[in-house]
Amino acid sequence: MSLLYTSEEGWIVSHLQYLNEIYKKVRNENGFCSLSFNKMIFEINSQYLRQNQIAQIMQESQDSTIIFNRKKRKRSQQLPQKDLEEVEHVKQMLSTIMATARIKGLFCGNNLSDNNEVARLASRKFYKDTYSLKDENLFGSNDTDDAIISEVHAKKYVFPRKCTFYCYDVRDIEKKMELSNQYDFILLDPPWWNKSIRRKKIKCAEASYKMMYNEELVKIPIKKLLRSNGIVAIWCTNSSNHLNSIFNEIFPSWGITYKAKWYWIKVTQTGDTICNFNSAPGKQPYELLILGSALKEDDVDIPDGKLMISIPSAVHSHKPPLTEIIKGYLPDEPKCLEIFARYLLPGWTSWGLEILKFQHLSLYEILDENKKTESDEERK
Repeated sequence: MSLLYTSEEGWIVSHLQYLNEIYKKVRNENGFCSLSFNKMIFEINSQYLRQNQIAQIMQESQDSTIIFNRKKRKRSQQLPQKDLEEVEHVKQMLSTIMATARIKGLFCGNNLSDNNEVARLASRKFYKDTYSLKDENLFGSNDTDDAIISEVHAKKYVFPRKCTFYCYDVRDIEKKMELSNQYDFILLDPPWWNKSIRRKKIKCAEASYKMMYNEELVKIPIKKLLRSNGIVAIWCTNSSNHLNSIFNEIFPSWGITYKAKWYWIKVTQTGDTICNFNSAPGKQPYELLILGSALKEDDVDIPDGKLMISIPSAVHSHKPPLTEIIKGYLPDEPKCLEIFARYLLPGWTSWGLEILKFQHLSLYEILDENKKTESDEERK
């Protein structure tokens, strides 16, 4: 559903295609319909620039002295050699995958210079429309084999098939969930403490979220939730502090052995990275997925250094789906849990304070409404 291309180096994923596929058949009060996710949120047609970056570029183009000083500063603040080698390795693997992807006709969008205005406007509208959706302290599930449209607190949402969700603070997880080592795979997207998000929280409450200190993440009872041969994956920024915390504190406290580091490469519709690779400390066009296992032995074969390439959502922390990527490393019909989830997945259990926002029906266009299935017609 979501995989556009698979190679030895990694995968090309379509987040938008995945969302549209899982809601091709949705049961509503009148029969069935199809839903199409708001594609404008994925209209990433050029590199992302903040307003201060645009002003800086315009100023630098008029002042060569500033350019000289900026380059000099970057040379004095280069990444350590190990990190530079890692960035170069990722660039080379990305180049290999993209060469084949372009031959296959992928990434044929138009390269515009409007700084992704359509996606930005769609993102702002999302924050505005969903800011008041405070569906916390809520538990529910869709036990049927169909996606369904249902009301929660007088608002309409779509729920994928066989999903379970908990809208509670993660600190309450031991009170609300059965801690019986039942999950084969646990995915986490922690709200890492971040200065830029803190600034955004001050300026725009709609676009912010509750952050957590690393010391609080250690207390999540992963050891009680994960099966003895289970796998854990945790999304992480390129912050060395957060990475060191995962390796030295979080994984050890959970009883997890580090296995691999994967890279989520964010690209535009033309296949260019959403920002340049950086040889100095700063933003990179990728985030990290750190994987570990409850088993200490080497019989858990998770390859290192894989790339996951996708056009990112314009909404912060709306991560691409891992369902099809990770299934090759899990048993048949695995039980999967996502903590700090931002949207629901078919067959998964999801925990998070914002998981219903992306399920709100306003984000979808309803297609083929009142469509009946063959089985419906036969029953008549």
